[in-house]
Amino acid sequence: MDTTAPQPPDFFTVEEAARVLRIGRTAAYALARMWRETDGREGLPVFPVGRLLRVPRAALEEMAGVSITATPAVTKERPPPASEAPTLEPSRPQPPRANTCRHPRARTTSTVQPTLPLT
Repeated sequence: MDTTAPQPPDFFTVEEAARVLRIGRTAAYALARMWRETDGREGLPVFPVGRLLRVPRAALEEMAGVSITATPAVTKERPPPASEAPTLEPSRPQPPRANTCRHPRARTTSTVQPTLPLT
């Protein structure tokens, strides 16, 4: 039985690198753009592979100051099991909501439209 953890990849996507650094995806892409615009003086080190960008593991380890031992997992919130689902209290009837349309249709009170005289 193998007890060693799987080796992380040599290159990460920008989104995976963002999870390793615990920053947002948009911030990671902004840092990658900065790296490319400053010719590598600052930002997130990226390596172009065609139209894709990859972040070398060695550069991430240098930025973080520690070795990366596992691939960052994508975490998605799962709903609680049915046995742990909260019980809902009966709700009171809600009043009708106001019309939230940005451009409500004009309302007329009569069906006869007044005509304007031509001058």
